[in-house]
Amino acid sequence: MLPSFKKTEQLEKSLKKVINNIIYRKINDPRINFTTITRIQVSSDLKHANIYVSIYGDEDHNKKCLKGLKSATKFIRGEIGRQLKIRFVPEIKFKIDESMEYQYKLLKIASEIHQEQSNKKKGENDK
Repeated sequence: MLPSFKKTEQLEKSLKKVINNIIYRKINDPRINFTTITRIQVSSDLKHANIYVSIYGDEDHNKKCLKGLKSATKFIRGEIGRQLKIRFVPEIKFKIDESMEYQYKLLKIASEIHQEQSNKKKGENDK
């Protein structure tokens, strides 16, 4: 089972590098900007890959960017096949990585709690 895991991990790393290169250097779609691939999840049979992206912008921009990525999927798969020279190029799906936003919200809440506690202590020390 270990060799399969290693193969999956290797493919994920290679895909991340190649797809980033394709997005930044070969795609000229104005909808696709301020995009970062955060992680890639390849199925155990190596036939499907979920590409998680973080997009800087509002919700409307996120939708447009995701639409642009989906329309470029065929081109991206072709480039992956040429660059990686693998027998089977996985079907790819782009998804917005919600974990980044979740982490941001948690950090914001923690910061607010810390600020409240600091203000309380400061108020107690002033008495």
